[in-house]
Amino acid sequence: MKKTILAALALVCALVSASAAPGGTNPKPFVVPEVRQWQGSKGVLNITTSSRIVVADPALRAVADSLAADWQRMFGTALEVVSGKAAASDVELKIKADRRLGDEGYTMTADSRLTISSPTPTGVYWGTRTLLQIAQQTPGQAVPKGKITDWPDYPVRGLSLDVGRKFFPLDYVDDLVKVLSYYKINSLRLHLNDNGFPYYFANDWDKTYAAFRMESDTFPGLTSRDGYYTKQQMRDLQRTSAGDMVEIVPEIDIPAHALAFARYRGIGSKEFGEDHLDLFNPATMPFLDSLFHEYLGGPDPVFTGRYMHIGTDEFGKDYPGFDKQKETAERFRSFMDHYIRLVEGYGKTPWVWGSLSTAPGETPVKTQGVMLDAWYNGYADPKEMARLGFKINSIPDGMVYIVPNAGYYHDYLNTEWLYKEWTPARVGSVQFEERDTVLVGGYFAVWNDHVGNGVSVQDVHHRVMDALPVMAAKLWDGPSVTLPYDDF
Repeated sequence: MKKTILAALALVCALVSASAAPGGTNPKPFVVPEVRQWQGSKGVLNITTSSRIVVADPALRAVADSLAADWQRMFGTALEVVSGKAAASDVELKIKADRRLGDEGYTMTADSRLTISSPTPTGVYWGTRTLLQIAQQTPGQAVPKGKITDWPDYPVRGLSLDVGRKFFPLDYVDDLVKVLSYYKINSLRLHLNDNGFPYYFANDWDKTYAAFRMESDTFPGLTSRDGYYTKQQMRDLQRTSAGDMVEIVPEIDIPAHALAFARYRGIGSKEFGEDHLDLFNPATMPFLDSLFHEYLGGPDPVFTGRYMHIGTDEFGKDYPGFDKQKETAERFRSFMDHYIRLVEGYGKTPWVWGSLSTAPGETPVKTQGVMLDAWYNGYADPKEMARLGFKINSIPDGMVYIVPNAGYYHDYLNTEWLYKEWTPARVGSVQFEERDTVLVGGYFAVWNDHVGNGVSVQDVHHRVMDALPVMAAKLWDGPSVTLPYDDF
């Protein structure tokens, strides 16, 4: 698996020569996502064994160390990291104010030396990913002379991975983070609990597969036996991923998709099915409060990042007239509001699927400062959710859902259509203005609905790698991509 992942880091082949065009200036280098602005010069800069990575600001030391490690891994050359003044052929990393670049933009100038500058370490880091891609395309790591100015359209660019119904070993997740980072994808959601469909298990809830992938001391026996992450593994994953500028977003999906919890505590709904939690059972919320505290509370919390996803999707979806059951809808709204505020109380930004369009009511639900996945407009109408105050993450199911070997949604994404027709501003039939400030960005997703259908980790990996370059291009550049689709 390690070799496969590292091979993916070389996916951008020498489609465009980085050497000078005869009699003219250098053409724009081929990079995924495409760089936004290019001013070409003549000639190339060779980064050699005597080149150094030079940093003047201590805040960039970790970025420099990461570049050195990746350079060694990809090219077999060790570049020394030093402080001080850059010389010819060195790679210089600098913090430099520039309002145009925002938090993630950067400039990269290649002349007698190569300089990457940004207002933030994050921007400098993305510049080093561009450098790695360019250097990978030419013998001797020759970089065309010129200047790149680059920045993303959207701050959130992510992949949601269903590890609840199919376990992905930690070493795979670690390596996947490196590949996502290579393409400037900065968010990986781990969907930590879910269950199969009962009709694949003789319509017997007791036989239906369910899993929760986190180690639990508070509730012994809750953790799935066929694969899980220890608390320390999750802490370490978030720490190392942050070094690659990829945020891990843990998701505990409630109150639907929750058979593992319902079965453990005996709190399944008789009305909507055992994979729905009974919102009227007095044991339900104290159990969940304690579960959330186990990962969010204490002096050394397990979930250390900015976000916590609480699910809230598809509750009561198969129950005729659920939206007309006023008492249940009001209880669902109260439940959702409670866990939004609970997560905020631990200093996290809550993230939800929402489903409020199927649960109209009078009970207030906090929306300000809350991220919402716009995936199916029947559950949460994007324009209405934006009006209510949610920040919208574009993840339309019919466009960006991969469900391997299922026969619905996509086995492989339709990347040509996505490349030519889609941006995060398009959520199903709803179209926002490009770069609307209510849009935080977009995701694509892998759902392993069919437990035990013979799909391997490698099979899922192939589908992600097939989609990744195009999704990276659309999430970073939005409508600004100009390279022909065939180049991808």
